Amino acid sequence: MDSLDLVTTELTQSQLLSTSLDEFVASLLRMEDLDAFFCRHPTLPAILLATTETELISAYHSTDIEHSRKAVQKTLFWLYQTFLADPLTAESKNQHHPVMVTIKRMIEKKWLAHETEHFAALPSATSPQLFTESLRKLWSHHRSATHPLYEFLQHDASKAQMNAFFKSDSALNLLFFDLIAMAMVGARLEVRGELSRNMWDECGEGSDHHTHVNLYKDLLMRNHLELPEDNFADTLDWQGLSGYNLFMLGGTNREHYFKLIGALAITELLDPSQYEKLVLGSKRLGFTERDLRYYTEHIGIDVIHAEGWLQQVITPIVEKSPAAMAEIWIGANMRLNTVDNYYNHLLNSLINLK
Repeated sequence: MDSLDLVTTELTQSQLLSTSLDEFVASLLRMEDLDAFFCRHPTLPAILLATTETELISAYHSTDIEHSRKAVQKTLFWLYQTFLADPLTAESKNQHHPVMVTIKRMIEKKWLAHETEHFAALPSATSPQLFTESLRKLWSHHRSATHPLYEFLQHDASKAQMNAFFKSDSALNLLFFDLIAMAMVGARLEVRGELSRNMWDECGEGSDHHTHVNLYKDLLMRNHLELPEDNFADTLDWQGLSGYNLFMLGGTNREHYFKLIGALAITELLDPSQYEKLVLGSKRLGFTERDLRYYTEHIGIDVIHAEGWLQQVITPIVEKSPAAMAEIWIGANMRLNTVDNYYNHLLNSLINLK
């Protein structure tokens, strides 16, 4: 059954729960009066929470993870999308519905517990200067920093494979303006200058035509890649969804704000050298300078931004709040690990593309 039917049809609870968790939650979020719906089905919230717990156990405590992990991460994706929804939609009204918030927090807690088991602990007795060097070392020694995906794109990818990469890259690239805006909310005075410089560049220095979102949309349009409403998020498996959700975790939960700072800093370190290979591969296939403007701009400015994030954002934060190092470290590690999983999955998908 199409999940959209759940919004307008009276169904039994067993029928409602016969769909996947993510489709069910997405349908609930589209309901104009979710409270009234739960009043008609008073036992449904408890069943829904139990279903979420079952999916989480399957996703993070079993060997057969693929279906459950995608269901969990896609559910979290839909819950985070309420923070970006049109203010006049049902999704915006249901943003803080208690049942939806409970599901979100259940997933976040289990996911974070799983992720933090898979990277080294923060080096002890570190100073702000040593901490930024530890972050730089963490990035440079991680497999994702020199991932074979970009060697493949540079030397071997066909145009169809390159276009598939651009589609897969869309959801997060088109979110970046919002992520920087989220990082600016409640930012400390001493870091606002660097964050503002990032935002100014993201906005194309005030030009609507050159704002990075429009540069990326221009790349897609010129190569006949029609952008759907979800920015190709529907093409992502759990690996890509996890990477997207990491940023939204930090951007929409104040307690995880410093994780966002760590994830953004690592992104600025990762992108320049990888984008150089991507641009070379794209030119090999006949993509033009205009097509690649989004990526070529990032090659230069992200080198500057990476240093700015380390010295002008992270250093003043940890000088004033040493405890923030642990949170930034988690965000940095999660960014590296989620992007490595995403690159692994994407490379295999591109190689298998017919």
